[in-house]
Amino acid sequence: MLPWMMNTAAGSNSESYMTISINNVVCNYSLPMHVDLRKFALNSWNCSYDRTGSILTKQKRHPGCHVKVYNSGKVYIVGCKSEAASRQAARSVGREIQKIMGKTDQKVCLRKFRINNILATCKFPFGILIDQVNRKYPKETYYEPELTVGLIWRMTEPKASVRIHTTGTIVVTGATSEADVSLAVEKIYGYVKDFQCDISKIHHPAPRKRKPVINEEFSNIKRQRYEFGDDDGEDETGVDQIFDDENEINDF
Repeated sequence: MLPWMMNTAAGSNSESYMTISINNVVCNYSLPMHVDLRKFALNSWNCSYDRTGSILTKQKRHPGCHVKVYNSGKVYIVGCKSEAASRQAARSVGREIQKIMGKTDQKVCLRKFRINNILATCKFPFGILIDQVNRKYPKETYYEPELTVGLIWRMTEPKASVRIHTTGTIVVTGATSEADVSLAVEKIYGYVKDFQCDISKIHHPAPRKRKPVINEEFSNIKRQRYEFGDDDGEDETGVDQIFDDENEINDF
């Protein structure tokens, strides 16, 4: 959770604090050794070893994340909730591999540690007219209401992709640090604050009711049955013939 401060109204000194929720952090690094995945799986827990693909997947609880280890020494970590948690998980997995491989007397470092992607969300206290934002900034935005849910804003500085929804929800992807996430949200707020609207007054069209599909061949057969009757105890009017006990006695 990242605290973020914004002005509640243009030209006013009143300020309010909002939180940016980080939902996923993806990072990778490599170890300077060959990893025996079978040995690692036998001496660890919460592991799944795939021999055909030479991949081992592991689930950690503290911090909660999913780890993917290759026999070449490459490690991918997905699911951390902060940048610090991803670094802690990377060190923990690296130390565990070092102990299982029996190289505690050697110095093992994490090579090329890099955060690839951060997924974060933020909620503005107002609705956004995304169609008007698209008209004013056509080069920076991409909006296809028939294909995507919200408006996509691609930033170059910082490098990130921001999805803006009519309800005021902002989704940031592609950032490589928490500072870039905060900067992207701050820049988007400066662009969309002039297109505020009341969420309760946003018109949502009712879903269209689909007409029932009528099988013409089946309907013609059913119509003929009621017009001419069939041989299963029905007369020409299409109504089942009713027999009572008196008729059965008189027949015999």
